[in-house]
Amino acid sequence: MKKVSIIIPVYNEVNTIDRIIPKVLAAETAGWKKEVIVVDDGSTDGTAERLSKWKRRLTVLLQPVNRG
Repeated sequence: MKKVSIIIPVYNEVNTIDRIIPKVLAAETAGWKKEVIVVDDGSTDGTAERLSKWKRRLTVLLQPVNRG
């Protein structure tokens, strides 16, 4: 089976992340297996903590400081 990786970079998106992730997870991929990876680039607004609730459904990578 073919696989598509969707990478979502985020920085200080605590107010929008819970709207974005469900839309990405629900998107049709024409039969391809979907892998979703969210990379938090050192958010300071609670985004990293909010992402913890999604760890079972996607991969979350946390950068300790913003790297741009």
